[in-house]
Amino acid sequence: MPFYKKKEKNKSWKRGNPRMYSGVPRKTAEKRALTLARFFYWFLFAVFLGVSFYIFFLSSFLQIDAISVEGNESISAEDIKKSASEALQGNYLKYFSKSNYFLEKNDEVAKKLKNDFNRIGRIEIQKKFPKTMLITIDERQAELVWCSAGVCYLVDENGFVYSGANATDEELKNSGSLVVIDDNARQVEIEKTVIGKDFISYLKGLNYTLREELRLEPDGTYHTPALASGEVYFQTKEGWTLKLSDQVSPAETKKIIQTLFDKELDDQKRQDLDYLDLRIKGKVYFKMK
Repeated sequence: MPFYKKKEKNKSWKRGNPRMYSGVPRKTAEKRALTLARFFYWFLFAVFLGVSFYIFFLSSFLQIDAISVEGNESISAEDIKKSASEALQGNYLKYFSKSNYFLEKNDEVAKKLKNDFNRIGRIEIQKKFPKTMLITIDERQAELVWCSAGVCYLVDENGFVYSGANATDEELKNSGSLVVIDDNARQVEIEKTVIGKDFISYLKGLNYTLREELRLEPDGTYHTPALASGEVYFQTKEGWTLKLSDQVSPAETKKIIQTLFDKELDDQKRQDLDYLDLRIKGKVYFKMK
């Protein structure tokens, strides 16, 4: 038996270069680094969202605490601010304040103000970043005082009954307001009853014509037998009654009365006049005492 092994032909032995082995494949280490980077990215992003959410919706930084009022005349600015602040009280879902700049609802504040103050007509609400509210209002102006069943109400230019008139009959008489009494005692509901824009326009024109152009002063207030009739009458300071209708315009009324006074009823005769009736268009009736 030979003591050594012969080399086999056509075979060669080569020693490869040794490679160092770290224990972690290169691709696996890169993947872990990328995963860690993504984790920190989303963690910081989540922290950013959380902080932003807190600042914008939960902190006091964006809660409206300054309210300014413009356009008010008879309504106190402090009363308006108090009412608006009450509308901002409370939370949504127990956690989100109604006074938050982004969550506050202008419509709810406007509704609260109109419910509290009937005199408010138009209202505009603006928010100014970060915590200010500007309230601009237009107050209704009383065009006449409408009285029915012993109670008087304020009526605006559109015929809308918006408030009770807190004054006595004597105070209303002396104030110079256009006062109309409904002898039919029809029930009036604030914010629901409408007198009629055309009828109010007629009354205003008639009042000006009688007082300023014909110098006929009512001895008290105007009366109407019923709102639907379109009729109005009053007793003059000369002691006789004038009965009119919105079917005859103030200009026609002036012309008829002037002609009648010039031709039929002078100052002396009017002392015995009982009433003058112009309710039917084209016809005139009068009665002596």
